[in-house]
Amino acid sequence: MNAHCRARYLIRDRDGKFPELMNEVLAEAGIATVLTGIRMPRMNSITERWVQSCRRELLDRCLLWNERHLRHALREYERLYL
Repeated sequence: MNAHCRARYLIRDRDGKFPELMNEVLAEAGIATVLTGIRMPRMNSITERWVQSCRRELLDRCLLWNERHLRHALREYERLYL
C-alpha cells in the first residue's frame, strides 16, 4: 500500500449494511467493489491484522497534526512494517 496511489478496489464482506448505492458511487469514482467469499470470515484476515497493528502501534501512540503528517507517519510505518 502506498500513500500516493489511488484506491482501485474496495474489498468488503457481504453484510447488508452496505447498500447497492454505495457500489454505484464507488464505481463512478473508478473504484471496483470486490466481495469476499460466502461464509469465509478469515478471508480478509491479513488486511485486518495490518489495520489493527497500524492502529495499535502508530495511531494510538502518536499525536498527528494534519493530513500531511498522517500520510508521512503512514509511509514510515509501511516502510518499517514491510
